[in-house]
Amino acid sequence: MLCSCQIRGARTSVFLRALSPGSGLICYLAPEGNIKLIDPRTGHQRALTEDAGKNADGAVVYAAPTWSPDASLIAFARISVSGDSTLNDASLYTVAIDGKRLSRLLSGTRLQPFYFFWSPDSRRVSLLSQVRGQNALELGVATAGAEGDYHSLDGGAPVYWDWLADGRTVVAHINGGQNAKGDERLSVLKVDSSSVRSDVNVEGGFFQAPNISPDGKSFVYASSSEAGFTLHLRALDGSTDRGIASGEGGAFFSLSSNGKRLAYLSAAAMQPFPLGKLTIVDVDGNAKARRVEDAPVLAFFWAPNGRSLAYIVPETSGNIDPQFLHSDETPYLRLVGCDAATGRTWTIARFPPTRGIFSVLPFFDQFQRSATIWSPDSRFILFTALTEDGSPGIFIARADRTVTPRFLTSGDYAFWSWK
Repeated sequence: MLCSCQIRGARTSVFLRALSPGSGLICYLAPEGNIKLIDPRTGHQRALTEDAGKNADGAVVYAAPTWSPDASLIAFARISVSGDSTLNDASLYTVAIDGKRLSRLLSGTRLQPFYFFWSPDSRRVSLLSQVRGQNALELGVATAGAEGDYHSLDGGAPVYWDWLADGRTVVAHINGGQNAKGDERLSVLKVDSSSVRSDVNVEGGFFQAPNISPDGKSFVYASSSEAGFTLHLRALDGSTDRGIASGEGGAFFSLSSNGKRLAYLSAAAMQPFPLGKLTIVDVDGNAKARRVEDAPVLAFFWAPNGRSLAYIVPETSGNIDPQFLHSDETPYLRLVGCDAATGRTWTIARFPPTRGIFSVLPFFDQFQRSATIWSPDSRFILFTALTEDGSPGIFIARADRTVTPRFLTSGDYAFWSWK
């Protein structure tokens, strides 16, 4: 099902035409709750689901649409509840971007999946689920297109992980972070049916998601002491382990796409949102660290080309474009671009965020392993904001300068395709 979106004003059309043919697609949750795709160049849309909302038997809720790395498939959750909000079924589906090849990989009521992370080869989906009746999460994996092909890998609370490039192994951080209650572990997990686990003997730290280097030979983790944290680059085989940066409080970090640079937040607190100082270092240690002057930083997101990143800081209601909601009761954010080599910064947009953004901010380090707000060519960036009437909308901005953002369509919780 294709249709044209309603674009606001001629200037928006000119803006969107600046997108290149390789600008990819955007997947999002529409206001009525269905999952849709939109081509930001043409405004053409496709609905991947059509039955969200209340029905005679209760309601259907869709959540967490997530792109495969090859941009051919979407993974998502479908939650069905009865009229008294009793869970009837929680399922994981994958579907092709043309709406075909719909497969239900997991269903039932024991698990309620809410976060998905594809393997680099787009063959498997790892997922995090709430276990019914327990204060625990389950990390599992399913094979795309294979009905019912799901098995558990590990469990705990909290759970964070990253994929190796081979698509058959993950490094998981279980029961760690600021509120760890014991049994913290960093483990290498094979995702086949054997689910072999090998624990890594390292000191624990106040961090969330480990990060695998692009070559798959090493990973970044944090150890903590009374003096603060140290970020380590450790060979997967354990042959080397060296400190590459340090800071105070908790650590939120991510490598650039080429693995040459590491950005990290030194955050005094890890919940409900990280609030810290953003620093960029070269992994080889040859260049001086670059620390941005803005503080506190809530989150950052690397561009696909690894040459720049965008970060988010709190903002006042002043200088907000008229197309956004103006209210004394509304929080505002500022989206800032940063040159990773020099530390130079510039404002991209100021806006009132939607609920979708607040669901990502506390876990931005994990989310940027599995999703991106950047266009594949690193020229544009998307965000969801409250429009002037208070409804959620998807906006696109130039990533290299301050230009009035352009409204794309109504919706919340949106991510760009990787290709």
